[in-house]
Amino acid sequence: MRKVVVLLIALAFLLPACGGDGDVARVGDAVIRRSDVDKLFDGGSPSDDVFRDMLFSKVALAALQQALATQYGVSPDYAAAEQDAQDLEDYLAEQGYSIGDYLGVENASHDMLLMHSQVWAVQDAALGQLIVETEVVDDLFADPDAMTEVCVKHILVDTAAEAQTVIDRLAAGEDFAAVADEVSQDTGTEGGDLGCAAAGSYVDEFAQAALSATIGEVTGPVESEFGFHVLVVSARTPLTREEYLEDPWSALSDTQLSGIWATWMAEVLEAADPWVAADIGTWTPTGIEAPGSETTTTTEG
Repeated sequence: MRKVVVLLIALAFLLPACGGDGDVARVGDAVIRRSDVDKLFDGGSPSDDVFRDMLFSKVALAALQQALATQYGVSPDYAAAEQDAQDLEDYLAEQGYSIGDYLGVENASHDMLLMHSQVWAVQDAALGQLIVETEVVDDLFADPDAMTEVCVKHILVDTAAEAQTVIDRLAAGEDFAAVADEVSQDTGTEGGDLGCAAAGSYVDEFAQAALSATIGEVTGPVESEFGFHVLVVSARTPLTREEYLEDPWSALSDTQLSGIWATWMAEVLEAADPWVAADIGTWTPTGIEAPGSETTTTTEG
């Protein structure tokens, strides 16, 4: 039921600029050369705008890595990221797909796939620190519903009409587990029983239904990205801070994780003060502006 945490860093996997090599940006002790951007592609001639997008991605990744080291004294597992990228590339080749097919970008290179994995490595390392940080935990527990454990069973089907048929069968007295085993698309459960877990560990639509459902009553249909759910909640228990800290990853929804990551990332990029070559553009926390495109204010007398 967990969604893959979505990748929030703005990485524009497009085509890089051509031209001679040279330093195009620096942030902290990281130097980015034109060839570093070019390596993300197996050929191609990008527009200047696309080059700026890709350069921003490289600078942002370096700034986030440096902030991770400065604030928490930890480093992302880039060795694992390299292995993940290689394993994925090998798998794609076995299945007859290219890196470009996977990323949706023509001429994408191994270096682009590696950068993709490195972003995930930075995100995982940062979240590992952030989700136990006192201020973050305080913010989470300011919303008790989000930190409530629910014991729930469900039946997942493809359409609202199928869900209504399930509801009608249950209303007629059929056994929930038997119906679940017969028709549910969630084959990873026995009798549809999901056990007890923090509501935040489910996709948002399901979590909200589990938090609001009348205990012991059939609820649905509830639509999520997976289909239509019919569910029954048997118990709800607020999660204590101590229980959360024992396993914070399983207590948080993807939306919560994404929000924590996005907030920290925005703070890091706002504080970053990289140098970008004047002929490339001007750094901002949300992108590199083209030369001469900076917003100006005029006053008319």
